[in-house]
Amino acid sequence: MRIRAFFLIILVILFVVTHDLFQRTLLPLSLRIFPNNRERILTAWSRWISAGFVNIARVTRIGDFPVQSVIPSDPGVLVLMNHQSLVDVPLVVLCFNDGYPMIVTRERYAKGIPLISGIVQLLEFPTVSPRKVNKKSALEKFSKAAKGTKPLAVYPEGTRSRTGDLLPFRQGALKLLFDERRQWKVYLLVADGAWPYTTFNHILSLKHGIKWKMKVLGPFDSPERIEDLPSWTEDMEDRMRKGLASLREGS
Repeated sequence: MRIRAFFLIILVILFVVTHDLFQRTLLPLSLRIFPNNRERILTAWSRWISAGFVNIARVTRIGDFPVQSVIPSDPGVLVLMNHQSLVDVPLVVLCFNDGYPMIVTRERYAKGIPLISGIVQLLEFPTVSPRKVNKKSALEKFSKAAKGTKPLAVYPEGTRSRTGDLLPFRQGALKLLFDERRQWKVYLLVADGAWPYTTFNHILSLKHGIKWKMKVLGPFDSPERIEDLPSWTEDMEDRMRKGLASLREGS
């Protein structure tokens, strides 16, 4: 298993380096040459990158990541997903039946990280910083995303769980979205199995393959009034907690 983990790390590094170079050079060129196909190109690119990381895990037999591509890529669709590892990001993209979502992302991921930072900027993901929740630029990005035609994906815990258990939801990002007075169709994406493997050292210490599971719950209607957000959030958190428990009971 350690040999497989080593090959996985090598393949991930090669994948990131080569695709980051393409993203910096040929991808911008193609967007300039075919401006009318911008959305089609970005959709193909985002789904290719997402599938690439998952397929590397499958090829090296580190783990299988079965995905239910059942969430519609429609305006007004919002996905709430529990956050256990970085693999959650490509997996939430692949759970849509087409297109890609606008993913609310930590601000620190928007700069300095090969491939990832470029994707955050290229797809114009709204970014947040725990210490700058009311920053003007963050408000503008959220307002644009909330009024746009693409679905959104949010990790309401605000950070990765170190134990795999669901952390309490933070209402900051949700409040910014629901302040736009838009009604959302909300899906809960519950996943489990990857939380112990957040670094290369963790992956190298693997003794068995990663057993990853997921389920999709919903859709549910968003609260009609912002005053109902606390009780609505509590209900969504409870549903996701029960969904996570059911995944573990079936393991």
